[in-house]
Amino acid sequence: MKRTFSLTSSAPAFIAIGSAIAASIVATAPAHAATFSCPSGTADNVSGSSGCQYSNTANQDFVSPNKPLTVNQEGFFGLTNWNFGGKIGETAGYGGSGSGQQGLWNIAQTLQPTWQNVMLVFKSGAGTSLVGYQLDKGVTSGTWTSPFEKLLFDVRNTKDVSHISVYFTEGLSTGSAGGNSEAAPEPSTMAGLAIAGAGLAAYRRRRAAVKS
Repeated sequence: MKRTFSLTSSAPAFIAIGSAIAASIVATAPAHAATFSCPSGTADNVSGSSGCQYSNTANQDFVSPNKPLTVNQEGFFGLTNWNFGGKIGETAGYGGSGSGQQGLWNIAQTLQPTWQNVMLVFKSGAGTSLVGYQLDKGVTSGTWTSPFEKLLFDVRNTKDVSHISVYFTEGLSTGSAGGNSEAAPEPSTMAGLAIAGAGLAAYRRRRAAVKS
């Protein structure tokens, strides 16, 4: 006996399978790097700053020109279009002291009118991760104290800063500082949703044909 396939009865199951695939993909996707707001006692460690965030994973500040910048992979302040400028006290034009427990920072010689956002990123050593401070508009200098303290990290004594990197964005922002930061669904998730959508469309066509 020839067996027939009933789309009317099978479509709901097909939709359910597609939805289950999408949900499973989302549930099993690896955790992404993220940044979090600093506690109030650490958020004011840099004068002239308007915000403070720290990474939950990155303890290295990679700035290789042929690789993605660490700060963009971490998405500091919801942005992924940061450019590396230089290091405080090391790169010409970036004045102050970029290591130790406290010091000064000065970017007056390098700040450009096209810079929309400016951030100082602090790095230390083992047991810590990157800490970023977004600067107020137009501020070119200030003071800093090490954010690598017990309030933020599980350390007995405040640790020295090894260096301070300066980052900036130009053109249209793509995150919380003035642009659209909606994340697009991952391709694998879209595939599962497409299966569910196709099943639903076929089911509706079949029901319409039966009614007519």
